[in-house]
Amino acid sequence: MKYTSRILILILMLCNLTGALYAQERKGREEQREKFRSMKIAYFTEELELTSEEAEKFWPLYNDYEKKKREVSQYRHRRPKNMDEQLANMTDQEAEKMADDIIESRKKEVELAEAFHRDLKKIFPSKKVIKYYITEHGFREYMLRKIRDERRNGDGKKQENPPPGSLLP
Repeated sequence: MKYTSRILILILMLCNLTGALYAQERKGREEQREKFRSMKIAYFTEELELTSEEAEKFWPLYNDYEKKKREVSQYRHRRPKNMDEQLANMTDQEAEKMADDIIESRKKEVELAEAFHRDLKKIFPSKKVIKYYITEHGFREYMLRKIRDERRNGDGKKQENPPPGSLLP
């Protein structure tokens, strides 16, 4: 009886610990998402030189566009990881449907981008619309470099190359 109750207590403790770790991980992801969002706002605001009037119109429009874009592109992100294995076992009809779904998803993404572009032209002059696209690309490259550097260095801090002949790693 003592042995069974100890095992039961241990199982309950492990369940609580697992739940706490999951909540902490989720909180960490939320913090990362918020940090990313803050960096994006600062980057875009500075690069686009947004006036307060422009920012007031741009950010709600942009946030709505990003939300819709995430919803539309979910199809591609939800696909199973073992797609090659599934493809081997699919019928031609199933494969055709999947291919059609992929194209439909891409069409919706293009339609969404076109609508966003039309809305951008209503709030920005043409040169600033082009600057937006340049800024968007620049931010993506900046974040990819940052992620690559963090993975390469492991600690999230960019390390400088040691001077030639140095014994430092």
